[in-house]
Parts: sequence; C-alpha cells; structure tokens
Amino acid sequence: MKSQLLPLVASLVLGASRAFCAEAGAPSQAFDLHEWKLQVPGPLEVKDLRNYSSGYFFLNGSKEMGFALDAAEKGATPNTKYVRSELRHIADWTVDGSHTLTGEVRVVSHLKPDKVTVLQIHGITPDGDNAPPLLRIALNKGDLYAALKPDNTGDKTDMVLLKAGVKTSYVKVAIVVKSGQLHIAVDGQEKLKRDLSYWKFSNYFKAGLYPQATTGTAQVFFRSLKVE
Repeated sequence: MKSQLLPLVASLVLGASRAFCAEAGAPSQAFDLHEWKLQVPGPLEVKDLRNYSSGYFFLNGSKEMGFALDAAEKGATPNTKYVRSELRHIADWTVDGSHTLTGEVRVVSHLKPDKVTVLQIHGITPDGDNAPPLLRIALNKGDLYAALKPDNTGDKTDMVLLKAGVKTSYVKVAIVVKSGQLHIAVDGQEKLKRDLSYWKFSNYFKAGLYPQATTGTAQVFFRSLKVE
C-alpha cells in the first residue's frame, strides 16, 4: 500500500508546487531568454518566451527559473521515450570556436530510476536532423556526472563523476568549448578536460529538465543561466 501511495503523493506535491510557482511570474522577467526556445510534452515548442509561464516552466518566489514534469506523461520528442521540459539555445556552433554555458542549478527528484539531465551539448547534422548528444550533465542518485560521447558513432558514453553528494543543493557548472577543447568546472574547480577534435557535428546548448525515467516526478531550478 505504501509503495502505491508514494507516486500519488509525489504527483500531488508536484501539482501544488506548479500552481504556487507559476503565480510568481514568467522566467523571462528574471532571465534573458530571447535566444532560447522551450520544448515541453506534446511535444510542443514555444518559440516566444516573453511573459510565458506554465506548469512545466515558471518563475518562483525566489526568482528561480523552474522546470517541472511527471515523467509518466505522454508526448516525447522524436527519437526518445522520455518527455522533457527543456530550453534549446537557438544558435548552432562547431567545436573549433569559443562557446560557454554557465548555470547554477539544483534538482528535486522523485524519479525511478533517479536520473535527470540538466545541461546538454547536443549534436545536429548538416540537414538539421539529430546527431548524438556530445555531452549531458546529469544528476544520478544525487551525484553529478558528465556523460560524454568519445566518438562520432554515439554508441559509447564515458561517464565521469563531477561531484558526489549534490542531492538537492545548488551546484555551479561551467561548460567551455574553445578551439576543440572541452573544459568543465564545478563550483569553480575544473573537473574534466577533453580533446574534441574527433567531433564532426554542429551543436547547440540545452538546459532544463530531461528525465531518463518514465516514472516519478522531478523539478529543476536555476539561479542563473548564461551563454557566451
């Protein structure tokens, strides 16, 4: 009986939190989102985020940008079985340039399994189709990992522990790609450096809530989010 009640309680908490947080306003009131668009279950794409908020995407009373989902919802984007509430940066780029994504983020997860991606470098082919995600920054049972593709096939993934015991605390993440080199810093300390000369795809940044689960609920909050 207890195991049956837990999903219901989590869903009720998520619904109440959505309703409360959405009342605080739209994320665009506190964040520069003019170069971002939003993907939510449907799948739906919201291209104009000025004054936009919903149960999936909101600004809370602490001026944190929030994302919320029930992973059991339907309406995933193509090529995945997982729904998402996730921002996609509009600009595409290659690894031989200079590109930086920084964010301060925390996760509240009741997912089964407890895995959620919060930041991505996603590949894209010349004709606009999806290529493998070069990098995912994800919370796995409260620990922060980098999931990095070591070649262009997308068949393999290197999992690198960035910080243990993050749980629901805020963590600062900086992802820097410059002249074919990847640097990842967590809370001001470099945790990963990798040569990306093998990577032939164009890319774009993503940020938000992308669960690797189809059961349970989750929320992701950003204090800051910036692309340079």
